[in-house]
Amino acid sequence: MDASPTGLPPPRIGPRHGALRRASGAIFPLWRHVAAFFLLLWATPLAFPVPGLADITLPIGFVIGLTGPGAPDDSDIWDGALLAVEEINAAAPGGLHIVMTAHDTRGTPIMAKSATKQAIAAGAAILLAPSYSSQALEAAKVAQGAGIPIISVIATHPGITAVGDKVFRICFDDNDQADVMATFARRDLAAATAVILTDVTSAYALAMADAFRKRFLDLGGRVMAEIEYKMQQRHFDEVVKQAARAKADVLFMPGYWLDASIMIKQMHGEGLGAIPLAGDGWGSSQFENLRGELPRRGYYTDHWAAFMTDEISRRFSTAYAARFGRQPVAGSALAYDAVHMAALAAMTVGHAQPQALALALANMRDVQGVTGVLTFVPEGTIKKSVHIMKIQNGKASLLRTVIPEASPHVPHAQE
Repeated sequence: MDASPTGLPPPRIGPRHGALRRASGAIFPLWRHVAAFFLLLWATPLAFPVPGLADITLPIGFVIGLTGPGAPDDSDIWDGALLAVEEINAAAPGGLHIVMTAHDTRGTPIMAKSATKQAIAAGAAILLAPSYSSQALEAAKVAQGAGIPIISVIATHPGITAVGDKVFRICFDDNDQADVMATFARRDLAAATAVILTDVTSAYALAMADAFRKRFLDLGGRVMAEIEYKMQQRHFDEVVKQAARAKADVLFMPGYWLDASIMIKQMHGEGLGAIPLAGDGWGSSQFENLRGELPRRGYYTDHWAAFMTDEISRRFSTAYAARFGRQPVAGSALAYDAVHMAALAAMTVGHAQPQALALALANMRDVQGVTGVLTFVPEGTIKKSVHIMKIQNGKASLLRTVIPEASPHVPHAQE
């Protein structure tokens, strides 16, 4: 049974209210007007009606891990989407109305496939994809086959958007973030050698390892060892010893925070001197609680953080904390932006027909979101900056924001 991580039952899809207005002539004559409205919506307190909008009911199906190992993080992500739904519905009581339902992946790819089918059967006109790339890949295939647009909120595998023209991504991909980190390692840290630790059960980790290796080698670095492990194996003694023996300058760890929290403590105990590097798999509030004051020095890439100081980020963080009693994470902000993009697509075309929504998303350009300026480019990917975060004695802060260099990568095959 579907359930909300907040402890409340998710809203159900009910009858549509009012007639749905169909766009006439060119599909995007409302674009600038609607985009201006959403910029205002993102940047101001949200409690005002929107004049002149026809009644539109937009059913969104969120395929998400409400149970399973990723449930704590997915709760933060769900709440970011929920905040956007509540704010948009309050701001447009006589116009756009969003009804969002949750469909549990139970933390596995096969259940993600089943949950996506359930969401479509329940009437979703647009979908939000699961957080883990292996699950999001399955969801994307189902959505593409059914002709329903789907937005990847935080799943970064390059192959997700390669599934088809109904698949979009609100976050950067693994090629971009791994390229940024490899370039940073070579040019800023002057790292000549690297070790790569790869979770071989994760499509995300495999894609990240491939992209980092290629870029690091292209820049003249040497990969001293590539060490494999499996998610949640919990015993990393041999992995850590192999990494220590390699005596590399940096240690690239493209996995998730739960495994990393264990390995980092063991590495510190072994006196391993390599600087740990990672991707957005470290972007969890729970990771900071588990790792304590470690690592003494490390770096990772992320989409956004609650300590961002720009005005839109501050307003979002304040609203989220007031609503849920805790600080948002990157996934919260990405989900918030994803709901806004879905709503913007519905308002642009004036109804909630999936094919038109997909076309509207494909034409999104320069939309200001919490996580940056959002522009979809061919194959549903997004042009977006990458944030490099620094960890000093366990505390994370923003070091730098980077616009990724043009990448020659070909999207990975679905795994």
